[in-house]
Amino acid sequence: MSLLSIYMRALRLLVSEGWRVTGISAANVALAVIMIAEPILFGEIIQSISNNSDLVSPIALWAALGCFNIIALVLVARGADRLAHRRRSSVLTESFEQVMSMPMAWHHSQGTSQVLHTLLRAIETLFTLWLGFMRQHLATVVTLVLLVPTALALDWRMALVLGGLGACYVAINRLVMNRTKAGQARVEQHYHQVFSHVADSIGNVSVLQSYGRVAQEAEALRRFTDDLLKSQYPVLTWWALGSALQRLAATISMMIVLIIGAMLVGRGEMRIGDIVAFTGFAGLLIGRLDQVTGFFNEIFEARARLEPFFALKNTVSKRADNNGGLSVDRLQGHVSFDNVSFTFPGSGEGVHNISFEVPAGKTVAIVGPTGAGKTTMINLLQRVFDPDSGSIRIDGIDVRDMTRRSHSNQIAAVFQEAGLLNRTIEQNIRIGKSDAGNEEVHEAAKVAAAMEFILSKREGYDTLVGERGAQLSVGERQRIAIARAVLKDAPILVLDEATSALDVETEQLVKSAIDRLRKDRTTFIIAHRLSTVCDADLVIFLDHGRIIEFGEFQQLAGRDNGRFAALLRAGGLLASKDRLHAVGQLPLSESA
Repeated sequence: MSLLSIYMRALRLLVSEGWRVTGISAANVALAVIMIAEPILFGEIIQSISNNSDLVSPIALWAALGCFNIIALVLVARGADRLAHRRRSSVLTESFEQVMSMPMAWHHSQGTSQVLHTLLRAIETLFTLWLGFMRQHLATVVTLVLLVPTALALDWRMALVLGGLGACYVAINRLVMNRTKAGQARVEQHYHQVFSHVADSIGNVSVLQSYGRVAQEAEALRRFTDDLLKSQYPVLTWWALGSALQRLAATISMMIVLIIGAMLVGRGEMRIGDIVAFTGFAGLLIGRLDQVTGFFNEIFEARARLEPFFALKNTVSKRADNNGGLSVDRLQGHVSFDNVSFTFPGSGEGVHNISFEVPAGKTVAIVGPTGAGKTTMINLLQRVFDPDSGSIRIDGIDVRDMTRRSHSNQIAAVFQEAGLLNRTIEQNIRIGKSDAGNEEVHEAAKVAAAMEFILSKREGYDTLVGERGAQLSVGERQRIAIARAVLKDAPILVLDEATSALDVETEQLVKSAIDRLRKDRTTFIIAHRLSTVCDADLVIFLDHGRIIEFGEFQQLAGRDNGRFAALLRAGGLLASKDRLHAVGQLPLSESA
């Protein structure tokens, strides 16, 4: 994207504050016009002193104009600051909501730290551009446009000097930008790398501490920051050199103005007051040109930060729900896969030609070796991915025809990792239904066998669970996750290794809660332990992304040459539910 297109797109985000932005910008333009009068008035004061004429009137007018400018500048700057801060908060919130609504597949491909860094850096850059637009950019353009005819009216020869100064500034800016374009892009890449490393290390601090890797991670961060500085120093050097060259050009131009002015005064072609006024114009021009330089520097850096942000916004817009998406209420939960295929880009792995039907209220165990595609199939049901071909239907409705919110309302999930937020127990349960009453929350906790341990806490439901639920045991975290699913009351339940990380005693407690949760719901269980398999109405055996066997538990367990039966026999088990209940703790497979 060009610098102009980046800048214009940033300004379009101010459209919702159109009238306020227009008012503040117009006030700044008016102030810029008034400021041009100051050098003229000051020149008249000097001329009055030279002529021994009345000083009271020009000094009083000049002082009044200065006081007005000070007060007006404070008020306008205050309004611009408040508007920019308010808009920054709004855009941050809007962007956060849009990013959070994106499918999990998108989040997996983008990376959490990358998205977070892009979002935060872009918001701060937008804030700076908005504030500059309202307080400086338009005023600078107007000042430069009005200075030209005003300077020409005073003396065309000295006006040419100011024109040459402006041309020098433009040439120097272009030189510096051309020299630093690639370097600034590398700087932003290194910033992303540093931020990603810090986020990754802090997110896995327990692992790094246990393996004694803290010093190594710090050393790696030093290398990343060294690379950042190596890329940044040449950019800073060029901008410092550009600033020095511009200052030199300004000094030489001022000297030329004074020399020409002295010659013209000596020849009687110009008054001393006009020289003073022109010197004021030169100072004003230099100040505005410095602002132009700052603007180009600002927008040049902004491009490297805003291009990824606008690309992110474009992706979000493309993935937004269509206006024609179906908004459906609670469905029954009849699930069907019709010749569904999905392949991960570049790997060839995924699922192929998956077809089956599960009547509402039935429990399905999904088994198979590691990498068979079990989790991928469940992710397709939850629209983490959309299939490359085929269709997935709930009560006959293609999930892609539903709004994402409607589809999400049909499915509750309990994963091996409970996924608790650093909030209170009650707030974590309420994720299932934010407007639930206290009685509903307590009943959900009771069904999940969580009431007893919650009430044993000093703060009860107001207990903070810590980051990722670190203040609770694994079993307690799982029961809160189950309570959350109970409160959501969705017709379809997904259990992805929900008990595989638990000890035997805790598993029995959590399993009882899950059994209550499964009642009258269509349930998909990615099975790891036989205790979950033996309660299933149906079994899907996957291998290499294809359904090898599908049917009722007893039917598959009784096949002499069946893969599922062979798996049971390999564990030394009889293919009967009674026997499986007795040895239900033995592992069947690992998750895909």
